[in-house]
Amino acid sequence: MPSFVYRITKYDPAHRDERGHYTGAEDTASDHGPVEDAYLAAIAAFAKDAGTDQVEIREPQIGNFARFGLEPPVDGYGLADLFPAGPAGFHDGAPVPIAVGLELIRSMLRDNGAWCRLEAGDAFAVHVGRDQYLYIGSNLPCETALAR
Repeated sequence: MPSFVYRITKYDPAHRDERGHYTGAEDTASDHGPVEDAYLAAIAAFAKDAGTDQVEIREPQIGNFARFGLEPPVDGYGLADLFPAGPAGFHDGAPVPIAVGLELIRSMLRDNGAWCRLEAGDAFAVHVGRDQYLYIGSNLPCETALAR
């Protein structure tokens, strides 16, 4: 388990109460633009600081027929063209380059139906949580990524 864990969020810290709960308006859909790009740039920066260029898929899940997301359904759950073997490549333990990992995160931010955690042993981990919170863990403090 990584020693350093960071929560990355698009939500304004000025709208948190004394217990840290967010009290402002929550836009839980991806903007498909600068905010989404900032999330992906943050992951890339933390992965670089952690010395990670490849991650493994952990606990992959595919949405069922019931859709609760705000985004319209996407064919292939956002996995199209990410794996040479097609969606069958989306399985627990599958190694993927960080670039593919970033596209998986993009798909999760857009609520396309696929979800997983991405890990590189104890060196690095990332997953998208509820309401577009992003959690990144590293075995190093990632000072350069934090300075961004």
